[in-house]
Amino acid sequence: MPIIIKRNTGWLGVASKIQIKLNGQRIGSVMEKKHIEVEIPKGKANLEVTRFGSNSNKIAVKDGDVIEITSTIFYRTIIPLIIPISFLISLIPNLTYKLIIFAIFFALIVISQFFFKIFNLKVVTNKTSQHP
Repeated sequence: MPIIIKRNTGWLGVASKIQIKLNGQRIGSVMEKKHIEVEIPKGKANLEVTRFGSNSNKIAVKDGDVIEITSTIFYRTIIPLIIPISFLISLIPNLTYKLIIFAIFFALIVISQFFFKIFNLKVVTNKTSQHP
């Protein structure tokens, strides 16, 4: 019995695919509000997702699991802050300072995606344990 992986990450990153890894091997990808069914070897496996270097927690899955991919609170908080912080940086009168501060801010955003989990995986149900 396959597992079902549903993506529900919201509007952030809606135009890009999330790569799915099963036991460390890339097995496919999924777009926002879509799902993918995956057969897993030996009835259980380890699952994680990645996108542009960012990643998720790793979870153990078994036959019949339904897994939901969501974005983390960190990601939902930090990414929307880019626009107002960029606006505030644009108010700095000195162009050199403006460019330096913007470069540091941008670098921190990019680097943070490698150190913090951007996606969260959780088992929402197991189809084999449901009763009719």
